[in-house]
Amino acid sequence: MIDVCMILEGTYPYVAGGVSTWVHQLISSMKDLKFGIVYIAPNSDPTRTMKYELPHQVLFMKEIYLHDYDLDLHRLRKGGKKDYALLKNYYQKVLSGKADEFESFLQLFQGDQRCFDLKTLFSSHEAWEILTHFYKAFGDGVSFLDFFWTWRGTHLPIFQILQTELPRAKIYHAISTGYAGLVATMGKILHQGLFFLTEHGIYTHERLLEISQADWIYEQEKKHFRAERDLSFFKKWWIGMFQAMSRLAYQYSDKIVTLYEGNRLRQALEGAPLNKISIIPNGINPKEYQSIQREKKLIPQIGLVGRVVGIKDIRTFVQAAKRVINTGKEASFYIIGPTDEEEDYFEECQTMVEELKLEEFITFTGRVDVKDYYKFLDLVVLTSLSEAQPYVILEANCVGIPVVASDVGACREMLEGTEMADKRLGASGLVTEVSNPESTAQAILKLLNDPSLYQSMSEAGKERVVRYYNQDDLLGRYLNLYEQNL
Repeated sequence: MIDVCMILEGTYPYVAGGVSTWVHQLISSMKDLKFGIVYIAPNSDPTRTMKYELPHQVLFMKEIYLHDYDLDLHRLRKGGKKDYALLKNYYQKVLSGKADEFESFLQLFQGDQRCFDLKTLFSSHEAWEILTHFYKAFGDGVSFLDFFWTWRGTHLPIFQILQTELPRAKIYHAISTGYAGLVATMGKILHQGLFFLTEHGIYTHERLLEISQADWIYEQEKKHFRAERDLSFFKKWWIGMFQAMSRLAYQYSDKIVTLYEGNRLRQALEGAPLNKISIIPNGINPKEYQSIQREKKLIPQIGLVGRVVGIKDIRTFVQAAKRVINTGKEASFYIIGPTDEEEDYFEECQTMVEELKLEEFITFTGRVDVKDYYKFLDLVVLTSLSEAQPYVILEANCVGIPVVASDVGACREMLEGTEMADKRLGASGLVTEVSNPESTAQAILKLLNDPSLYQSMSEAGKERVVRYYNQDDLLGRYLNLYEQNL
């Protein structure tokens, strides 16, 4: 039996990024523990390549594909009236915001009592009766055809997971709620393991942002990108499903770790018991960045470090750059990160650069070693719509580069401090309004035009990272957490 089974949705080891970097650091630092990985992806992809070399202590890796369905009929006991009644009753509880009786529900898909598979649930008369019952009760006048396909689209991935065989482990460590949290809950119930949950960002909040903008979910009225109350029936359905999975994970988890106080409070509001939650921030190895030799350019060099995707709100950075240039300030701007994840969004950003006539001022670097840019950048900017605790702030501050960041996630805490001793170090950057190019531009200009402020923020950042965000200290807290429970 392995010690820790890491459960990851769409991140390590196939996708580079902050969460994946953290997972790799965590596993690599614990050489005496035996790890396994369950990786959750939408579909199998033979062209997918690992972005990280798995440490030797990873003994196996299992992949779950949410949309690669096996609809062949398996040898199952025939579901009776009690089984379908349990299925219907569990739905009633989920719709009322409860997660009771999940153990009994799970037995319908696992072990000797298993009586449901994908084909049974999507072709039996009894399942159809349950579907039509809930349409009459909750359909709210929408088309039954749309109701059916949304039910199918939301439930197929869940049923795919419920019938998956999981490896035995002492600890199931999910790095989000959602599908990963569902898998960890199953591991706890089926194999009597412990369930640890780490949330970098709040899963339901991130899904809300995605679903608000999604054009693949049918809706009868005009699309919005506003508050949840403005979402269409089917978008609310998707959000409700993810919220239900989060409640389940919070209920069954033994330990919950988050990155900062704001996340802790939001988790509590969404149903996580406060006595389960502890805070362990991300960290970096200061020596790795302190060794970077700085180079001074003739004009200010400003970089956004991040993937070119919608949630990073690259368009706000481009518009802020235009405002800075319009003041007569000479500067070069860089968008430093991969451009192949959301190609349509990348094209939109390129078009905006051209329309604003910024081609000679803004460079898309693509995937590069960001340390080469930390050598000469004067400012690092983040304009994200959502963040947890971005490594970029730690890296830039450690080098001595002040950061301008939107007021999301832990950005304010990281730049202004948390406890009093931390706050006394002074700010190491400026916090701006979300999706506000003018606020971002003014913060950039303030730092470029005030050498004394710039220098004080540069020194504060270097000291803060060493004192409060040392990777070895923070990973040691996870090692203690594991060892106390193994």
